[in-house]
Amino acid sequence: MPTSFLAQDIMAEHLLSHNAIVFLKDKPMRLRSGLVTPIYVDNRTLPSYPEAWRDIIETMASRIVELKIPFDMIAGVEDAGTAHGGALAYRLSVPFITVRKVAKSYGDKTRIDGENVKGKRVLIIEDHLSTGLSLLDAAKALREQGAIVTHCFAITNFDMPETAKLFDKNGIQAFQLLPFAAIVEKAVSMELISEKEKEDIESWLDTPWSWASQRGLLAQSTEN
Repeated sequence: MPTSFLAQDIMAEHLLSHNAIVFLKDKPMRLRSGLVTPIYVDNRTLPSYPEAWRDIIETMASRIVELKIPFDMIAGVEDAGTAHGGALAYRLSVPFITVRKVAKSYGDKTRIDGENVKGKRVLIIEDHLSTGLSLLDAAKALREQGAIVTHCFAITNFDMPETAKLFDKNGIQAFQLLPFAAIVEKAVSMELISEKEKEDIESWLDTPWSWASQRGLLAQSTEN
């Protein structure tokens, strides 16, 4: 059973009210992957708003339990996934580990901070999924250390077809707190975007890689 409509509505309002999701309208930005997008997502802002963040973590925890995802520990991907992953691990009383972007130059010289993952089922937590490349890189690092990685959970997900194919190819099933379409609908009801802007955003979600070129748009900023 998916997250209830009421819960989705509340979560969407939290994300939009605290600028975790901002619609750039006619000023798209270029992500590190090269993708040009009219949507800026930064769920790292959420811990600055404890009441909203608590709602989101509690709803994620409930959803993970409802889905009966098999896992022994939770991993957060540096750096955006670590706060959310740590909070969820605490809430669910399971061990937490961090997957670094780059291996340590000291000690065991691995990318994993925390206990041994060999033979353990690891649920990866991300703040947001777009191309999914950073998550797949983290899964690879965990598997190289003997972990079993079959599932991930994110707050938001663009639900890009290319990403879904990549995850399927790599044996990972992805879940998210709420459909991105619910966030777009809430943005309209909050008068953050117009119906015309909603159509443009939905068009981007359908064809993200060709959307900008089809409209002759150039990125106005670049993710760093």
